[in-house]
Amino acid sequence: MSETPSDWSDTVFAFDAATRWFVAVTRGIAERAAGNPEVWAQPGLGEWTVRDLIGHTSRALSTIETYLDLAAEEDAAGVAGDIDVTSPAAYYERALAAGTPEIIAQRGRETAATLGAQPAAAVATLAARVLARVATLDGTEPAETPAGRIRIAEYLPSRTVELTVHTSDLLQSQGVPAAEQTLPEAAAAATLHVLADLAAQKGSAALLLRAATGRAPLPAGFTVI
Repeated sequence: MSETPSDWSDTVFAFDAATRWFVAVTRGIAERAAGNPEVWAQPGLGEWTVRDLIGHTSRALSTIETYLDLAAEEDAAGVAGDIDVTSPAAYYERALAAGTPEIIAQRGRETAATLGAQPAAAVATLAARVLARVATLDGTEPAETPAGRIRIAEYLPSRTVELTVHTSDLLQSQGVPAAEQTLPEAAAAATLHVLADLAAQKGSAALLLRAATGRAPLPAGFTVI
């Protein structure tokens, strides 16, 4: 289903809010690291350090450029395929099936290394460039991802999810528990929408619904991703 212009505007607004939150939180970590460089090497998420987690999260931005460029190159060469991924939830299903935790973890570390001596500055530069590019799009542009070809209107919400969830992870790593975090409203709403779609797609909507309404706790280890 094609988005209306207002839908696309809302999608971009949520992505913009998530991106700016990531930039701001990363800047705050850099300020702490100025007095204690070991902050970058502290635990971030799972096997990732804080720096690794920032590297992984930054891929939510850099992949937009990469996949838009790849689609444009294929279109120009006349070898482009049809759109075969039609929703953020469908993208996640394919992407998760195509990757492994080990590959994802390694990409995060590799990307962290490319951020250089000033990770926060590198993230800010990347974010400004990607936000400017997204502002020129109308939502119909294709992105060629490892999970298949998808319109940017359906790909961008997955980037909002990654930015929002992992920026929350970054705050958690800095001692800010979830109850004290203030997520940008538009980014949070867009993220929860995609996660709800994933829950419905995976047949676990009832579990999520009952937990969200205070009827029952979620099972240990529950996730929709």
